[in-house]
Amino acid sequence: MTLQKMARKLGVSPMTLQRIETGKSSPSLVLLSEIANTLNKSIYSFIKETKSRKLPIWIKRRDQISMSTPIMNFEVIGPKKMVGKNMVVTHGEVKRGKSIDPHTNAGKEFTYVIGGRCQFKQDNQVISLEAGDSIFHNARIEHSITATEKFKFFSIYIKDKE
Repeated sequence: MTLQKMARKLGVSPMTLQRIETGKSSPSLVLLSEIANTLNKSIYSFIKETKSRKLPIWIKRRDQISMSTPIMNFEVIGPKKMVGKNMVVTHGEVKRGKSIDPHTNAGKEFTYVIGGRCQFKQDNQVISLEAGDSIFHNARIEHSITATEKFKFFSIYIKDKE
């Protein structure tokens, strides 16, 4: 793949990739994760070993991908291929009375309720969850969540292999 083609896929300039490739600059963890994903490699493959041990990967809070909407706050705390080849780890918060609209994802999801209460809906089934509860489900089946109290969660999304 050419530098120009890769830059287009990643949404960065070819000069940015050239600087990273020559060691003149370092990518953010988010960009490194996207580069690894684009090349179908593990993020670990870019980290050199020291005395036969891999260095720990440390993500500063300010480097995590985050999103805020009027409904929820959300952070990706373990980007693709950092935790596992097809896994993403997130945590977030949904405001009381707000809903995450019905949606699907290509895989399975595990969610742990850190605080608050919510209602999980899938296949005409409603499950009330509260702090300490967890749920594992097929994310290919349409599902939604409504916060009956401010709801804080930790999730692991496992994408099906393509």
